[in-house]
Amino acid sequence: MSRIRKFIFAAMAAFLSLPAGALLAATEQSSLATVKIAQAPLYGRNQNIHPNLLLTLSVEFPTVGAAYRSGTYSPTTEYIGYFNPLKCYNYSGGASNGYFVIAGDANTADHTCTGQFSGNFMNWATASAIDMLRYALTGGDRVVDTATQTILQRAVLQESFFNSNSYFPRKTYDKASSVTPFSSRTLYITSCGNKVFFGDSTESGASCASPGKYKNQGTYLVRVQVCDASEAKSRTDLCKLYRTGYKPTGEMQRNADKVRFGAFGYLNDSANTRYGGVLRAPLKYVGPNTVDSNFNQASNLRREWDDDGVFIQNPESASENISGVINYLNQFGRSGAYKSLDPVGELYYESIRYLQGRQPTPEAIDNASAYKDGFPVYTQWTDPILASCQKNYVLAIADINTHWDRYIPGNTRTTYLSGGKQVSANDSARPADAISKYSKYSFDVTSWTQAVADLESSGTSGNSRPDTSLANLAGADTGSGGHGTYYMAGVAYWAHTYGFRPDMPELRVTTFSIDVNENGNGSVGDEQRRSQMYLAAKYGGFDDQNGDGNPFRTKGASGATVTSNAEWESSGGSNVPANWFLAGQPAAMIASIKKVFAQIVNAAGTLSGVALTSSQVASDTLLFTPGFDQRWNGRLSALAVTNDPNTGVQVSNTEAWEAGKVLTARTVARNLLTWVPSGTADNSGTGAGAGATFEWKSLNAAQKAALKITPTETDTVAQGRLSYLRGERSQEQSTGSTGTMRLRDSLLGDIVNSGPVYMAAPSSTIAESDYSAFYKAHSQRTAAVYIGANDGMLHAFNAANGSELFAYVPNAVFANLAQLTSPSYIHRPYVDATPAVAEARVGNAWQTVLVSGMGGGAQGLFALNVSDPASVGTGNVLWEFTDKDDADMGNVMSPPQIVKLFAGKDSDNKPVYKWFAMTGNGLNANDADGASNPAAPSVLFVVALDKPAGTPWQLGVNYWKISMAADATASIANGLSSPALVRLTDGQTVAAYAGDLQGRLWKFILNGGPSTWNAAGALPYYGGGNYGRPLFQARDASGKAQPITVQPKWVYAPGGYMVVFGTGKYLEPADTITTGTLTRNAMYGIYDAGGSQSIADRSMLNPVTLTRNSKGAYEYSSRSYSLGSKTGQKAGWYFDFPGNGERQVTALVPAYGKIWFNSLMTGDDLCGASSNSGRYQINALTGMPATGTSTGDLSTFGILGAPVLIQTKTTVDPQRNAVGQITTLKFIDVFSFGASGGGRSGGASLSSRPLVSGNTATDGGHPTTGRLGWREIRNFGAAK
Repeated sequence: MSRIRKFIFAAMAAFLSLPAGALLAATEQSSLATVKIAQAPLYGRNQNIHPNLLLTLSVEFPTVGAAYRSGTYSPTTEYIGYFNPLKCYNYSGGASNGYFVIAGDANTADHTCTGQFSGNFMNWATASAIDMLRYALTGGDRVVDTATQTILQRAVLQESFFNSNSYFPRKTYDKASSVTPFSSRTLYITSCGNKVFFGDSTESGASCASPGKYKNQGTYLVRVQVCDASEAKSRTDLCKLYRTGYKPTGEMQRNADKVRFGAFGYLNDSANTRYGGVLRAPLKYVGPNTVDSNFNQASNLRREWDDDGVFIQNPESASENISGVINYLNQFGRSGAYKSLDPVGELYYESIRYLQGRQPTPEAIDNASAYKDGFPVYTQWTDPILASCQKNYVLAIADINTHWDRYIPGNTRTTYLSGGKQVSANDSARPADAISKYSKYSFDVTSWTQAVADLESSGTSGNSRPDTSLANLAGADTGSGGHGTYYMAGVAYWAHTYGFRPDMPELRVTTFSIDVNENGNGSVGDEQRRSQMYLAAKYGGFDDQNGDGNPFRTKGASGATVTSNAEWESSGGSNVPANWFLAGQPAAMIASIKKVFAQIVNAAGTLSGVALTSSQVASDTLLFTPGFDQRWNGRLSALAVTNDPNTGVQVSNTEAWEAGKVLTARTVARNLLTWVPSGTADNSGTGAGAGATFEWKSLNAAQKAALKITPTETDTVAQGRLSYLRGERSQEQSTGSTGTMRLRDSLLGDIVNSGPVYMAAPSSTIAESDYSAFYKAHSQRTAAVYIGANDGMLHAFNAANGSELFAYVPNAVFANLAQLTSPSYIHRPYVDATPAVAEARVGNAWQTVLVSGMGGGAQGLFALNVSDPASVGTGNVLWEFTDKDDADMGNVMSPPQIVKLFAGKDSDNKPVYKWFAMTGNGLNANDADGASNPAAPSVLFVVALDKPAGTPWQLGVNYWKISMAADATASIANGLSSPALVRLTDGQTVAAYAGDLQGRLWKFILNGGPSTWNAAGALPYYGGGNYGRPLFQARDASGKAQPITVQPKWVYAPGGYMVVFGTGKYLEPADTITTGTLTRNAMYGIYDAGGSQSIADRSMLNPVTLTRNSKGAYEYSSRSYSLGSKTGQKAGWYFDFPGNGERQVTALVPAYGKIWFNSLMTGDDLCGASSNSGRYQINALTGMPATGTSTGDLSTFGILGAPVLIQTKTTVDPQRNAVGQITTLKFIDVFSFGASGGGRSGGASLSSRPLVSGNTATDGGHPTTGRLGWREIRNFGAAK
């Protein structure tokens, strides 16, 4: 490749999404929040790969038992149900068509209603357990469902429930007049069918058909009108407005665009020989929208409700004239006939079999038509999985007294123990299931069930509460009369931790289970904890953070494996799985179901879009664009860029090379390096250490231990993991292999938040006297592209052909490297930040230095000498600086700065300059990880590049920090972002501006030497001697702090600088929320004339207002003002983004006194595919549109990264103007890559216009992903 070829780069605009639980080890907790950095991308490319939620309904008659089993009514307790607990009711109509209707408000203290029915009391007295599930999921079973009226009906009970002491106990209350129209001293309440009976005495021999005295106060249908116009506005948790009125809704409606739903159930056949369960409703979108074959949103022809919110009777056009997930969930059992003898293990296995893309077990559908119970049974299955990254969940509801569920692959047991004898279990043996010709994919339920038993009954694997009675689960009987098995737990553990589907080995299933609490009292005891439902949730739903398949061990703060219940317990010490719920606690169950959906939606996997980093194109240009796929394989593509005079800048769809393919095909040894600390056995950090090869022989004991998932693993296993990480592939679970490690399609890991940085010859603009020799020696060096990846490495690729020159594995990420090898791997970040590369004098020698954070992968920085990238060795590893060295260091998400600073004077009184890495401390310095500062200050670090490798880090000797206390009133997380530098013409940095998460914009004075690099010396003394105040704090109109997460930019303004920045955060799953009261974000221009006064608040700024016009852009309006800080003047400007959730979280691009940027607008889809961007071009001095009166038009390419300015041509007007000047016109294109552009030709050319190079404000921005972008742009009037 020609040395004169120029390059531009594209960086992922995707920020992280699927969170994992933090591993906390510190004893002192911070009072300030931390950022739960997303462990997987928060938004995706042009795909909607939403999760599947399969309802596995083991419904027999106990499932419709009482929701509230206690016989004691507590007036001050709120009982959730179809009735509004805060209302009083009258009954309207007769015995065949009546219903309850709201009459007024109940007493708020005790829910009493004089002369009327208390809604709270009616829920306690009449609600069924299945009603709670329906209430939570669908809003309830509608017996009347029109555009103008909705009446819900309690589940139809078996007649035997009348006056029952078990499934629906008779209830009494001795203050009837306070909650009913009745005046009897003691009120008896009994239920059966769809009725409730009120009586004032008992009668022997009464029945549902002849209730006798039990009905002498009245017989009522348990039906209630809901969500009429008067109730809906106050009952917002249930009622949603549709076209003509309100309708009750549940989580299925609320998440219709984000989750696909399906349902399994039983045939209504109570024979003890009936196998398994059947598919009642296939997985699909239930709402008005679906996705088409290209994963674009489309109208749903199988929607389950219309525009009025009325349920559609037969959305699947079934011959039974009724179908759909919601209809089945709501209406099964309306006849009052329920199945008995529930083979829950077989039902659950069939649901997993469906997710495998297989066909039903023949015995499940044998003679199915005779037992349909009025609903469809699907005997031919269509594969429900859309992609291997799709998340899959099963929500099982059942009682624990199960029956006859042995006929699962691997079963050899055909009898059960009864009366000391083995009796036929009505189940046959079934061979282990060889679902592929490779034995590792076979399934033997007894082996997996016994694996659960081994973990549950022994403390050797970390279980702090082993139950020895569960030591032989594979051979144990359970359920009613010992007829059932624990096989459900074995199937759940297998599907959750292992590649149960060979064509998609990463696929997993997470199980939630609801125990309907048959004959229980709502409490959790040994009976529940020893049940298959409890164990299925525990072993089928734990958060396997370290990928070891063991819920009792996880990674500690040091990276060592520690014993912990954090992966499975709902709360510390509860001994209750997070995924298990008891229907006898309805309020807790409903709240938990809401959490289930929040977890499901947050964890939904989608792929990120591609965006360009700022750069310039010439006649022969490449673009480097990174990315990843559903299996977490990485990509770095080189694409040709051309300039078409008619259509503007074009990006080729044909790759010149793709680094992942080149690396995977590599046959020569790789040059892999790391940092090996010295001085401490646990690598806790002193800063001393040395570069080393990434080989077993070079690692210290702590690093070797980190490569073991369990302490008992041998060195041989750990060495195998190291070989895997180095690229050796024989241990992968590939076709025909006996390997045990995760299968990879590419040796390059996914690239999410790291942008590529290109570096060819050293900078030609440095004028230091001793620099020319270095420049000459390296001017023909190999051009390289540097990028971090979530395979644990910083990679350097040859820019000419994509071959890897070297890779570096930071010691700071060692704690989690072993997870990358696990077949159960759950995505997390590793080296997930963009590096900075620049020339610096290190000691007495010039070098090209790379400094990088690790994003969410680890807290700290590392530095490498990349002067000759083709010859990098262990001596080129300069250092690592982490939170172990200074607890104020956090997760550095942005590129550090490489800066030249005044460092004092020599013996001749001449100034001495040195080069340093400079960075904000980033996120979560207060995270209790064993090396944290609970005070959570914002900190600017200045770190010496020339610290010798073997020398410890010492504050004030080889690193300095400027610390600003957190604003306790902000009540939000804190941490400093990347600084914008103010440089002199010789490259010396004299000042900087940076923002923090609490909305504070700080100014730093950096020209005083090391003794001033502290708060007292570097922070201006605003307000009469107080150096702890920021230049400005961004708050919205209500006073809420607006977080600053992106590097500010500055431009020259009369007598000073205009510092421009936006606010917003997109770092954690909570940042995807689009409902409720959100912080309104804004753009600011803050004028700094170097005075002694800070800017108190936005009242000192000139407001700019934005109004969306018919074309989708914003019309701007503003009044004129005088710029300054005196009375009557305005110290800058601001404008609020009009939309809730719109924010500025990608780089600002300044040039010619203008600022280009793209905002982010999160959509309702928490997977992110429905999000968008606004495209802005503003005048940096006024905040008004750079041209015309409008800007901020909506992207047609989805979410956009930072815009790119590219010079396309230069023209010179030969005619001089009146004062003899010649005008030079320089034409630029401004374009961005969008999420729907696929990272190739998706660039949206926004403008191609001449810009005059003179008489414009000159920006002070600097590159965020490498020198080339801004230094090249500076050639046509940009950065200083």
